[in-house]
Amino acid sequence: MEIRLDDSMKALGVEAVVVGIARNVNPNANLEADFLTKQAQTETWALDADIEQVKAHPFIKGYYDMMQAVGRSEKKNPPTIPAFIENIQRRGSIPKINSIVDIYNVESLRSMIAIGGHDLDKITWPLTITVNQEEGSFVPISAKEKHVAATDYVYKDTKGIMAWMGVRDGEAYKFDDQTKNAIFIVQGNAAIDVEARIEALKVIEADLRATMPSLEFEILVIK
Repeated sequence: MEIRLDDSMKALGVEAVVVGIARNVNPNANLEADFLTKQAQTETWALDADIEQVKAHPFIKGYYDMMQAVGRSEKKNPPTIPAFIENIQRRGSIPKINSIVDIYNVESLRSMIAIGGHDLDKITWPLTITVNQEEGSFVPISAKEKHVAATDYVYKDTKGIMAWMGVRDGEAYKFDDQTKNAIFIVQGNAAIDVEARIEALKVIEADLRATMPSLEFEILVIK
């Protein structure tokens, strides 16, 4: 397992990326009552959230700054957190996907940090976090193929792009009912220190462990 952070990301202010490796996960595990309470509280907060205040949060502003730095429209490609909150407000509830996704979605909202989650066993190593540096394409989860510009930042393995611009994860790497091992990528931005990203992963670890007692979890800082 090899994870590389290309110097092209450092030029965008990403000096380090924090990664969580979770083994022996169960996407169909029954979530604990304490987590369900937290999820419900998070849903209530998101439904009442002032989206303009969310966009003004320093962490969120950092994502907007990265988008602007590579010439992408922030209106067409809003950062994960405000886009997720607006989705919750439109549908009237927080989506329930599976135990793994539900846990890291709640933590993304709490921490205001975008977190990518993928099936570890679907990756063909090495995994590289980089500005793409060539024209390409990408298939997001439950969406049509998307064009990728040479200036777009992504992370990818030897088969293809796993996540695009910190806002869309790839269909080929998503969790399914057979997922046994997971990887969480916390790219962050220049406004989010490593400690905040580590703390987000520690919360995810604790919530996973509460319902998946065989969990093995490690946190890596890639520089």
